[in-house]
Amino acid sequence: MKKVLLINPPSGLYRRDDRCQSRVEDQTVRIIFPPMDLAYLAAAAQAAGAQARIEDFPASGKTWQDFKAILRDYAPDILVISVTSATASEDLKAASAAKEICPSCLTLAKGEYVVYFSDKILRDFPDLDALLTGDIEAALSRVINGEWAAGGGQLIHGEPSSAFERLFPARDLLDNRLYRSPETGNPLTVIQANRGCSAHCIFCPAGALSGYKLQLRAPAHVVAEAKECVERFGIREFLFNGDTFTMNKAWMLELCRRIREAHLDIRWGCNSRVDTFDRERAEALKGAGCWVVAFGVESGSQDMLDKMKKKTTLEQARRAVRCARAAGLCTHAFFIIGLPWETRETLQETLIFARELDTDFFDFNIAYPLPGTEYYEIAIRDGLINPDASGSYAQAAARTYTLSGEELTQWRRRALLSLYLRPWFILRTIMRVIWKPRIFMNYIREGFARLLYLTR
Repeated sequence: MKKVLLINPPSGLYRRDDRCQSRVEDQTVRIIFPPMDLAYLAAAAQAAGAQARIEDFPASGKTWQDFKAILRDYAPDILVISVTSATASEDLKAASAAKEICPSCLTLAKGEYVVYFSDKILRDFPDLDALLTGDIEAALSRVINGEWAAGGGQLIHGEPSSAFERLFPARDLLDNRLYRSPETGNPLTVIQANRGCSAHCIFCPAGALSGYKLQLRAPAHVVAEAKECVERFGIREFLFNGDTFTMNKAWMLELCRRIREAHLDIRWGCNSRVDTFDRERAEALKGAGCWVVAFGVESGSQDMLDKMKKKTTLEQARRAVRCARAAGLCTHAFFIIGLPWETRETLQETLIFARELDTDFFDFNIAYPLPGTEYYEIAIRDGLINPDASGSYAQAAARTYTLSGEELTQWRRRALLSLYLRPWFILRTIMRVIWKPRIFMNYIREGFARLLYLTR
């Protein structure tokens, strides 16, 4: 039986979603999410007859020395490395370490970065044997089943399959104690409810990587996974993840109905576009145990929304937040700043709009030129990228036509402080959680941590 080791390398604590690659420290709400991409790959490996092991080194605090010890002890036949744009050069050191200790180990990498820079990566990292592309669960299954072997080309492509829709991720291979809600302190996990996005926002690679066609898991299958989490792992808090969770209204309403009927007593959040949200959706979410909805508002400037091809309006954002609030849901507004056309005036419009929406949580992410996006092509073409900056959603890696990266970084810090330190906002937040002592203390602790981070 082949042994497969799947890793988040010890390269720093990052979110490693293909469309969201940021340091955990840079997020307003600091959450360490479990690596469900690796858990799905592990499930696919097991289904193909292999033994699998997952190691999330940053979350567990393990080091490169620990990685080498695991290589000696486990002696994998296949190593799968998760790679992000910000950590690629560090992540891919894992391939060399594996070849040094297990020379016959097949070293594979996956991630948005390796897809778009495959030639460069394979040239610069000769100890890396191949890259997983397309449907990566299907691609890994091909390797395990002997449909691909070294010398058969270094891009292992998986055709679209039903693995995502029929497999539960191998959550038993994760140390679920590492992943907790910063609000309650309870174990938290992610359920991937759908994949794919038909939008073409210039800053986001979701559609290009997951497909522009929406893949919906059967509501009964999603609920069965949630039930397994409750009964087998004692997990009752979830992020129901999906590039466009609320887009298909009938599917979303059916999922909420099945959650209610299952009497699971779970607490969860989801994300939504502002143009696919209404009162009926909001009430269904609330009735099914959802407590927070994160909206991709992106900007308070309609001109910026149009240029980033968001295809939403400010009024749609207002209406979405009103509907959520009326149903008793908390709201989290995400904004993206620093696209090429950003100016001081559009930044001010965004800050004013954020105050108007007055959501329960805010995030201002500095646009990061992810490979495979239209924004990346524009930034390269117009010389906007700072070659000396690794960048993150808190530290600009590119300038705009009129603003420097440093101006964007400082504006973000000041804007977040101005929003979170409003007396009314603080009072409202306290009143919402003061009757729940554990949550209240977590808010105090996290609030001070964020304040220290933003003022250092």
